[in-house]
Parts: sequence; structure tokens; C-alpha cells
Amino acid sequence: MTGPRDRTGRFQPGHTGNTNSRPKKQNGVDAAVTRALQEKITVTEQGRRKRKSKLEVTAAQIANKGAGGDLRAAKMALDLASKAEGNLQGAPAELPLTENDRAIAERFIARLGLTQFTETTNDPDA
Repeated sequence: MTGPRDRTGRFQPGHTGNTNSRPKKQNGVDAAVTRALQEKITVTEQGRRKRKSKLEVTAAQIANKGAGGDLRAAKMALDLASKAEGNLQGAPAELPLTENDRAIAERFIARLGLTQFTETTNDPDA
């Protein structure tokens, strides 16, 4: 019999019959903190009970303390908001090219064009 099984039908050591099994649980500090912050808890807001993640509740508490005059919490809230906004915007703004940068880029583009031209002229299939 070929494949990962032996003659008795058992899988050889190191092989499994469940190749698409559940992914392994992530271990480590980052994974533990992420799991803890994603846990849902019950909170009461305006007389109603809601289930929210610990991360949402913590962010609301920081924002509320900052709005209440706690300068440390206000700075933390603003720093977190600017960081989150930066992640949403994507790539940073492009820096203007200097004359030296433009000259390097033009030489590179010219060389690239020459190599592409020589590849197409040397290619018998083209």
C-alpha cells in the first residue's frame, strides 16, 4: 500500500489523516493579550445591559477619563486615536524627490528599458 499508511491501515509516524485540521493555538504574550482583550463582558450603559469586548470597554473608559479632565488619559486617548488613524490611512505621504534622486531614477529606468529591449531582440520566440 502506498501513501502515509502502512499495511495494517495505520498512519506512519509523522503523518496524519486530517490534513486540514484545526490550526494550532497561538501561544505567547501577544496572543494571550489579544485573547484577553477580545473576551466579552457584560456592561450596563444607560440602564441597558450590553456585551462588549474588554478592549471596547477600556477604550471607552480612557476616552471618558480624558474628557473628564484627566490629562494623562487624554494624552493616551489622543495618541491611540492618531495611531489608529494612521493605520487606516495606509501608506505615508510621498516625500518629494531631490534632483539627485530624479537623476538616479532616470538612469535606472533607462537601463531597465535597454535590458528589456535586448531581451526581446535576442528572444527567438518574439
